[in-house]
This record gives sequence, C-alpha cells and structure tokens, in this order.
Amino acid sequence: MIFGNMGKGVEVDLTSGTVTEFEIPEDIYRDYIGGTGLAAKLLYDRGNLEAEPLDPDNLLIFATGPLTGIGFSGSSRLSVGSRSPLTGIWGQASCGGNFGPELKRCGYDALVLKGRAEKPVYLIMGDDSVEIASAEDLWGKDTYETTDILKERHGKQAKVLAVGQAAENLIPFAGIVNDKGHHFGRAGMGAVMGSKKVKAVVAQGTKKMEYKDPEKVKAMQEEHRELVKNSIFCGALSAFGTGANMEAKMYEGDVPTRNWGRGLWEEGAEKLSGIALADNFIVDHGSCRGCAVRCKPVVEVKEGPYAMGPGPGPEYETQASFGTLIMNDNLAALCKINDYCNRVGMDTITCGATIAWAMDCYEAGILKPEDYEGIKLEWGDVDTVIDLLPKIVNREGKLGALLAKGSRKAAEEVGGGAEAYLTDSKGLEAPMHDPRCNWGDGLAYAVSIRGACHVSNLTFLLEWGAIEYPEIGLDKNYQPQSAEYKAEAVALTADLGCIMNSACWCEFPGTIYSVTQWAELFDAVAGYGWDYRKMMEAGARVWFLQRCLGHIWGATGADDRIGQRIMTPVEDGGIAGSVPDMETMLREFYEYRGMTPEGMPTRETLP
Repeated sequence: MIFGNMGKGVEVDLTSGTVTEFEIPEDIYRDYIGGTGLAAKLLYDRGNLEAEPLDPDNLLIFATGPLTGIGFSGSSRLSVGSRSPLTGIWGQASCGGNFGPELKRCGYDALVLKGRAEKPVYLIMGDDSVEIASAEDLWGKDTYETTDILKERHGKQAKVLAVGQAAENLIPFAGIVNDKGHHFGRAGMGAVMGSKKVKAVVAQGTKKMEYKDPEKVKAMQEEHRELVKNSIFCGALSAFGTGANMEAKMYEGDVPTRNWGRGLWEEGAEKLSGIALADNFIVDHGSCRGCAVRCKPVVEVKEGPYAMGPGPGPEYETQASFGTLIMNDNLAALCKINDYCNRVGMDTITCGATIAWAMDCYEAGILKPEDYEGIKLEWGDVDTVIDLLPKIVNREGKLGALLAKGSRKAAEEVGGGAEAYLTDSKGLEAPMHDPRCNWGDGLAYAVSIRGACHVSNLTFLLEWGAIEYPEIGLDKNYQPQSAEYKAEAVALTADLGCIMNSACWCEFPGTIYSVTQWAELFDAVAGYGWDYRKMMEAGARVWFLQRCLGHIWGATGADDRIGQRIMTPVEDGGIAGSVPDMETMLREFYEYRGMTPEGMPTRETLP
C-alpha cells in the first residue's frame, strides 16, 4: 500500500484531447521523494528531451510531495517543472496556497500536460477525473478575473491555477497564479502553460491519503504547532511579511541596490521595509492552506495615483526588485506594480532585474532614448516603469519587445558592453540577496540547477545563522565574506533544498525541524524507511538528476558563474570592496561533489 502519496498521476494530451492515468511505483517516490524530484524523473522518463521549451512535446508537470496536505504549517505547497523558456535548461517553481492538497484530493500526485490545444482550454479536475473545457471566453483576461469567473462557475471551494496575458503572449518569465495570492513565479513555467493554450486548471476533490503511522503524525503535528507558535522568525513573518528584516539586511549589505551598483541606501530600505508596509498599507494577513505563519500581507492603497483595493501585497523579493534595485522608494507605487504583475502573471524578480539592467545601460549610453520610442529609464522614475509594464507584457514597441526577452537575451541582442550589467546565472536573474555580503550565496547561485536561486538551497539561512544541522556537519563558523566551508555548505544545503522542494514543504516553518525530525516525519507519513542519511542521499539524487537535465540541454561547468555586475565591487556599505572568491569555492565544490574540474559529474558519482 502507498502511504503519504496517492500512487498515480494523470497525463493530459492536449493535442489529441485524451486523458490517461498512470501508476507511480513506490520506489520512484522513495528515490525521488515527490514534488520537483518527481517532476524531473517523470520528464526524464516520459518526455521528449529534444523538444524546445515552447514546443508541444515539452512536458509541463505539476507534482505534489509526500508532505503536501498533511495539515502542518507550510505543508500546502506544490511544485511544477519543465524545460524553461527563459534559460533553456531545467526549470522549476514552487507555490503555496491551496492547489497542492486539492490535487491530492482529486487522487493524483502529478498532472502532466503534453501537446498543444487547438483553441484555449481549461481543465476541470474531480475525484479520479479530468475534463477539458473551452476557455475561449477566458483568453485575454487576467488571473484575478479568470479565478473569479471559474469560482463562480464551479463553486467557491474550487481551487484555481490560472495564467494571465504574460503567459498568453509567451513572455519567458511568465508565472502561474493560484487563487490570486500564490505564485509559481520563476523560470517561465507560465509561458510553457500558455504555449499549450491552457488558461487554467480547476480542482475539487474528496479523496484522502493514508499515513503509515497516523498517531505519530498527529503527535508531531502538535509538537510542530508549538514550535511555530514560539518561533521569533515566524512571528516576524506574521507581522511584517517577508520584508521584515529589510532594514537590518541593508546595513549588512545583503539588499541589492541600484542594480547591485551600490552597497547602502538607508532611506530606501526604511521606506520600503516590512515595518513601513505594515504601518501604511497592510490591512490583513493571508496564509497558505492550514498555515499558522500567515506571512502573506494583504494591502490597500486608499488614495492617490496608485490607489488600489485590498489585495495580495508585495513580498521581500518584490520590495527589492521594484524598490531598492531601481531606486524607487515609493511603497504605494510598488504595491501597485505588484498588483499589476500578479494580475498579468509575471515574475517580479526577472522583470524588475531586467528593468534595472536597462537603467544601467541607459546611464552608460548603451541604450539611447532616440532608439526606443523616446523612452528613457532613469533611477527612481517609477511612473515610467509603470507605463512600461504593459508594453513588456504585450511586446509593444522596440523597448517593450527588448525587455520582454529577459536581461541576458536582451543584452546579447544589444551588445556594446551591455553584459557588464547582468546579474544572472544561466539566464535566470539573481534573487535579492547579495553574494558580496554572504559569499556562499554566490556559489549557490552559480551551481543552482535552475539558474540563480536561493530557494533551491538553504545556504542563505545558514550564513545568516538562522539554521544549523549538526547531524550532517552544518554547524561550523560560517564567516560571511569567506570561502571557508562554503563548498560543503552549498552542496549539503542544495540537497536539503531538493528535499524541501520535493517534499513540498515551506522552508519557513520547515526549518524549525532538525534533519532527524524531517526523516522521522517522512517515515511516519510515507513509510519511506529512511534515516537522515538515506534522506540526504535522496536529496543528492534529485540534485544530480536535475543537473544532468541541464547538461543534456547544453549547460556546462562554464555556466556556473554569476553576473558580472555582482562580481564588481562597490565602495560603500557592509560589502565595500568585497567580491566572492568564486574560483576557490567552485573548485572545492566540484571536489566535494565528486565532479570533474570542468564541473561534470562522473559515472561513479551519480547516485
């Protein structure tokens, strides 16, 4: 009997209109966990690896994990994986909210989308069933409108995944939105869904999963609830959202400013912080299904040019990417930008980073107003940014079409030294934590399997001193601006990140547990029979599989780099003069992983 999982997936061939269920063997769950690990394994086994990202044959795979829907804080997440249209390699994203548990309640651990519909469609999922319905009346609508219409049509309890105009227009950093406030933001998974002419997925089920040891799960749930309740970290997230510590991190040098060209902007961090958001705009707090942390701010801008009704508010990454990164200190305008990007379904990290790149290029004379409809992007000019966003979504005009490519492809098109201002790894723009402050972040970004990413590993939390795992040796003195111990730390936290993203458990309440407790929970829920060593082996197996998919699609060790702008020292703040020692860290990382000096895994190394 399968525990913690439903034991099967469903494939929808949109070209033929057929729906096929398939069993998932128990050893696949044990070896690849679920979530992003399961999605990568299914793509490798069932997909056409020669397909380009927007080809019909490229699979888009939503996958739950064994911890999805178990009722713990943070246990409502869902993963999606595919070949990324932004990077060309393995792409994945994770989302909280409500859809993950509902997919399981419909009886499935995975939903595989294949082919391309002739006309726009949406899927209706129920108990052991999937129907394909016309979405011609929904095409062109934003994610909020689509969600409202489908909930009116199928009932308020139905859970909805939807894409907006960015995905319809195949913007390579388009995302997928669950019930308005929860996002698969990164790597362009929305564009893959849009390329298949799938506007939405609606799910409502009644099925239940079985636990290997229900009493143990119940006891651990009660224990975990108390840990969350008493956590200072979770308490700060509840009050102020993920931007809770922006001011402190700005002084340390962790918050990127002026396209990573400055190390300190005190007044900006103060005006954009989680505290400022709470004092001026937060009117409520939302949560993912069953989570006590409630880190989702609900904001309202009551008056002025950026007025908006109550809705999902910005998280830290957006507060930085459309705030400090472009030198905008107007939090009301930032709330409005966040609302727009949510509605059209567009990743705020890539979009904000691409605009910041363009501002640097204008300042350097690489981009000229006379070549781009007279538009000039200048630091802090938030109104021009707001006017530009629809042009990006619709590829309107020469500048809109350029920025719709993302920063790396835009720089390749422009030339003239534009690459000096890039902040990506493998085509995915870096998240809003500066590796010149914590060098391990630089290595983590460089070797991340989807491109620059901080949530596919836990390195940033380790360097902050927020976590330690002595069971596996992660208990050393990690000096921020030092290469010492960072190779081991990045390798092990990458494996932990793979475990979390495959289990589909949120890192915020998830990191309250020790590694031993994670293994105990896996065993109580799914009966995998792991101790923590076997669990870590599974995490490494997932990492190597996803890394090898990148190699199949052309990535090499030469791509394990971070953007030149980040590797350029600044003169102010806590990171003045600091640049990560990437050469040392990469060499030690490859050695630790058992890879060649060129960054390729050996046959003996592969799990």
